[in-house]
Amino acid sequence: MNQEFIDQVSSIVLKNISDENFGVRELSSLLGLSPSQTLRKIKAVTDKSVSQYIREIRLEKAAKLLEETSQSIAEVSCQVGFSSASYFNKSFRKYYNVTPGEYKTRSINLVKKKKGSSKIKVFFTIFLVLLLVIIYLGTNTFISKNTPLTNSIAVLPFKDFSPKNNQWLSDGVSDNILHSLAQMEKMKVISFTSSSTFRNTDKKIPEIAKELGVSYILEGSVKLVNDRIQIITQLINANDEHIWSKEYEENAEDIIKVQNNVAEEIIKQLEITLSPNEEKKLDKYPTQNMEAYNLYLKGHLENDSRKFEDIEQNIVFNKQAINLDSSFVEAYEELAMSYYLLSKTGIDLVMKYDGLESRENSRHYAEKAIQINTNANRAWLVKAMLMHHKDWDLSKEYHKKAIVLNPNDALAHTMYAEYFLYNPKPNVKKYLDQLIIAQRVNPLSSVLAKNFASALIINNQFEKAEKYLEEHKFLFSEIDFIKLESKLIAYKNKDWNQIIPFLNSKIEKDPNNASLYNMLGVAYDGIKNNDSVAVIYNKKAYELDSTNYRILQDYSYSLAESKMSNEFFKIKESANYNSILSKPKQLSQLWFLYYHQEEYHKALEIADRYLSSRYTTKVWTHAQLGDRKKVDSISKKLYWGTGQDKYWRSFKAFTHAILKDRDSMYYYLENARFDGTTMLVNSRREFDPYRNEDRFKAILKANYLPVSE
Repeated sequence: MNQEFIDQVSSIVLKNISDENFGVRELSSLLGLSPSQTLRKIKAVTDKSVSQYIREIRLEKAAKLLEETSQSIAEVSCQVGFSSASYFNKSFRKYYNVTPGEYKTRSINLVKKKKGSSKIKVFFTIFLVLLLVIIYLGTNTFISKNTPLTNSIAVLPFKDFSPKNNQWLSDGVSDNILHSLAQMEKMKVISFTSSSTFRNTDKKIPEIAKELGVSYILEGSVKLVNDRIQIITQLINANDEHIWSKEYEENAEDIIKVQNNVAEEIIKQLEITLSPNEEKKLDKYPTQNMEAYNLYLKGHLENDSRKFEDIEQNIVFNKQAINLDSSFVEAYEELAMSYYLLSKTGIDLVMKYDGLESRENSRHYAEKAIQINTNANRAWLVKAMLMHHKDWDLSKEYHKKAIVLNPNDALAHTMYAEYFLYNPKPNVKKYLDQLIIAQRVNPLSSVLAKNFASALIINNQFEKAEKYLEEHKFLFSEIDFIKLESKLIAYKNKDWNQIIPFLNSKIEKDPNNASLYNMLGVAYDGIKNNDSVAVIYNKKAYELDSTNYRILQDYSYSLAESKMSNEFFKIKESANYNSILSKPKQLSQLWFLYYHQEEYHKALEIADRYLSSRYTTKVWTHAQLGDRKKVDSISKKLYWGTGQDKYWRSFKAFTHAILKDRDSMYYYLENARFDGTTMLVNSRREFDPYRNEDRFKAILKANYLPVSE
């Protein structure tokens, strides 16, 4: 009876084997049973779930097809109902202990894992497999520490062989091939930021593949002569084996077609099954106007640097591009992102750009891109970031949309991570989860590396943080590395005081290192709230290196905060001060001096005249003057604050501390634990009236800062 039932089930599954959606409900209907009856009956007879039983029938049929036919792995995968070739490979290997490719090419005899087999045989098999793995890992120096995904690839910057310097074109070609591949859900594609670190490298392909954690590398060259373009591409696997290569020679106006063809060929070589929507993406032409496309490529290269003068140039190029093609979505996305970056009101921008106007321009271009193509993922990302501090629910919706549209966009995952850290209910675990994804596709970004290491630390994953710092030390500057070491020590010991002896031990070994004295000064200011000692160490740092921008700035600020105006003006009149610090930074420091000297009208004059769109200078000065109406007006207008999410909560707390709004002040302080600004809070005199309150002491303790009894 049981055998008849199983034969009936097997027959039904085999008849529907190509239907990827065939499952328990469909099987139950054809058996004339309820889903629960089907589940119980199959479990009783086979000791397997329905889904497991169906999957095993699919795999056994696949093995037969691989052995008896000449069909490709992708074709077999589709024929037995696997929509994902990578999932098919994974399932096949788990069931048979070999990949479908190994079986097909080497005619390995499959030995299916069966229950009830001899324990000795099972033990011997496991032992043999482990032994082979150990030998393989020990002898193959090019295996990644993190096993690369089957469909993982890095596109190296294409070499420029043009008579004239057209590196912008070569980078644009490689980056756009990468972008096309990155939109495919079943691929892991390394960001151009990381892959471009291997420009003109002497490293071999296996070494590069290991460092990037990928199975394949695409390299190539571009040569533009008059109106003809030659593109040579080569796909190589991590073992330095040639997979595919092709030379294209076309009219320059066909460059987009060539890029699409390269992406399609790679998909074909990796035997990836695409959805209809993904096929459309691969065939997409961003613009038919080659002049507009070239301007976009030039601008995109400039924007990649993230320097403000380059972002300005990117705006110029892409405005010219949309004048030539008003439906050019990618150009609108570039403009949206560039204006968003300009709205993050760094002090050097406040005399040149109005943050509100920049954000409105950013919103306008993002919405224009989406109006033309609702799948413009970077436009959705910009909209998500613009919603921070305004509508967190809508921001989350936009973040998720951007990631779905391009799952390999490291920036989208990084910004979504920040959403979880800086929203009203911080979630540090989800913050780390998104950074893990971002770090996988952009493993050699120094900015991302800092965030990732910090995320491990605040999640109390200290061993992982130590290992990551040790293995990726090359990504950090000396100062950033010591800062992360300090944070790790503080969190492990739940005591920021511990970093003072740590820094002193560093100074003993390197007594002429100005940066170490500077860090010690910052530590005394933020941990001990001791301005006088902070000035001593900052002065020592300045005497050792008066040309260092960070040291000069911190020393000047510590003099201003300590109301040492004579020393401050002496430094201000020096040649170094005027050559190293920009005019806006000098004005900001002068405002800071008057603010701490409680000369608020002088401070307000500077803020109104020179720093009119600088959120903090205006709000805090008006707050000190008791003008709550003005404070509320500015805060409502500039609701995003400085544009840097990290400081938003602590700066809000400053304002409410000045206005004596205790509940609001504590609300922002209690939610600022993980944003890395509590030492800044502890250093400021705005909080002096509250230091003896139990609630304030509790906040210091929660942030591992000392409490004066």
